[in-house]
Amino acid sequence: MSAYGISAGGGAGNGSSYGVSGTISPLAGGAGARVDLSGAASATATAADASGNYSFTGLANGGYAVTPSHSGYSFNPSSQAVTLNGANVTGVNFTATAVAPTFTISGTISPASIAAGSTVTLSGAAGATTTADASGNYSFTGISNGTFTVTPSSQTATFSPTSQPVTISNTSVTGVNFTATGTANVIFFDDFTGNNLNAQWTAMNRHGDYSNSEQQCYLPANVTVSGSYLNIMSQVQTQTCGDSTHAPSTWNYTSGMVQWTSFNFQYGTIEFRAKFAGPAGSGAWPAAWMLGINCQASNIQSADNVLGCNWPQNGSREMDLVEVNPSGHDITVNLNTFDTNQTQHSCGVDTTDVTQNFHVYDVIWTSSSVILKVDGGVGCSLSTAIPTEPMFLIMNNAIGGSGGCPNGGNCPNNSTFPQNMLVDYVKITQP
Repeated sequence: MSAYGISAGGGAGNGSSYGVSGTISPLAGGAGARVDLSGAASATATAADASGNYSFTGLANGGYAVTPSHSGYSFNPSSQAVTLNGANVTGVNFTATAVAPTFTISGTISPASIAAGSTVTLSGAAGATTTADASGNYSFTGISNGTFTVTPSSQTATFSPTSQPVTISNTSVTGVNFTATGTANVIFFDDFTGNNLNAQWTAMNRHGDYSNSEQQCYLPANVTVSGSYLNIMSQVQTQTCGDSTHAPSTWNYTSGMVQWTSFNFQYGTIEFRAKFAGPAGSGAWPAAWMLGINCQASNIQSADNVLGCNWPQNGSREMDLVEVNPSGHDITVNLNTFDTNQTQHSCGVDTTDVTQNFHVYDVIWTSSSVILKVDGGVGCSLSTAIPTEPMFLIMNNAIGGSGGCPNGGNCPNNSTFPQNMLVDYVKITQP
């Protein structure tokens, strides 16, 4: 048996030290398994003898966790808690079960400007769906041996070939590629390559919306482009700011907001892939939303759009494409429109991981309705107070106030900062 001792000082104040030992069975999974010890001390032993035994020696009194690992095996239990209190602990045993190896199917759909956000479906021996990223790449992981079919789909493109057969036989398969042909016109696409924000965007340098009692200063420094993502970062940071209609004052948080500098459009599909800031209940209030072009210049200078551009009167309205509900443990993605009396009309899609994982969001805007879809699935729709004027896009994470902390209490929660809202791409198509 190969084992490693730890010099961990005396136990119970008398210089004594103790040990933890056990066996992993059956032999195929136990022999050579790695065993980790954490807690009052940490170490790694190797259960390499013919019986799959392991041991740790020279341990002080205290609480520990013992965790085995071995490539190709799972363990029951996955970990065990052990407490040393003046004596050795033996019989900390585990059972190893062989796990069948899994593989990956991957490929690229090109060109990226058309392919980004396409749904890719795996069928056959197993079923799954995924979405193509900003570069048109996709992958399926955890795939066992078998015969499969890969099929891309999109509401705004056709594909050649329409599908491809793939056989997994003890190895991953790459290069399952497709070519996309657009059935709609791409009028805007930014996949945030390079290291700088595209000139089509402006980063705000002002306070947030005073009417919502927000607690952040928006700083251009909190908006960065790296790793092919737009990163809107929010943090606990004392900063003085105001806007064109409010004198500067000091706030406890900084964040980021970007908007289209001059581009705007009327009707089409707004699509973006993003992971929102959070978690829920932390004080974050992330959103992707639109305002009418009457507000495009004034929004850079002032959050008070009712004063700056007569929103929502005079033909300039707001449409919240994706507004993340910050309360509770689950998160509702909301689609909102506002009529000229500032009455809000909303529908929502229940999700639980929009702050942990990327999703593709599509908002289909026509003269009579707006429809929100998440990852290509049917979401929700509105047919009331639909904006009819050209609009521009805004993306931001507000902190606190009536939106981020609707229930008050210990909010914002400083332990959750810094927070990051990541956007993979933004694409606008029209028929």
